[in-house]
Amino acid sequence: MKKIFLILFLSTLFFACEEDKAKDPAPELAAQVAGTYKVTELNVDGTNKPLNGAAITVLLDKFSAEVVTAKMKLKLDGVSEPDEDLGTLNLKNAGSTGIDIYEGTEKVGSVRSNKLNIFVVFDGQEIEMIADKQ
Repeated sequence: MKKIFLILFLSTLFFACEEDKAKDPAPELAAQVAGTYKVTELNVDGTNKPLNGAAITVLLDKFSAEVVTAKMKLKLDGVSEPDEDLGTLNLKNAGSTGIDIYEGTEKVGSVRSNKLNIFVVFDGQEIEMIADKQ
């Protein structure tokens, strides 16, 4: 009788441990947000500005598990402007609200459902860019 209980106990442990092996680890934050984003909306001081003749893209490249490098490309009336290096950005998981983006300790954006929001203050103006992942 003891042998039967021992076999049942060991088989339970064996199958219980095997289930954990089947679970996939969550992808790294940088892998989730890396890619090319096309800006679809530009707001300056809360006012929507038309993007007539302007094509803005933001490139996020994985640097490490929670860090990306960012670059902004701008075309005005089909003419490319020099790329703007945005430096390295830190990523933090914000749970159900997506992934927050920080430059140092200052929050400068977020990514949720393949939609990138970047907000900065430049020359006293609050600028927000909303972009979709391509």
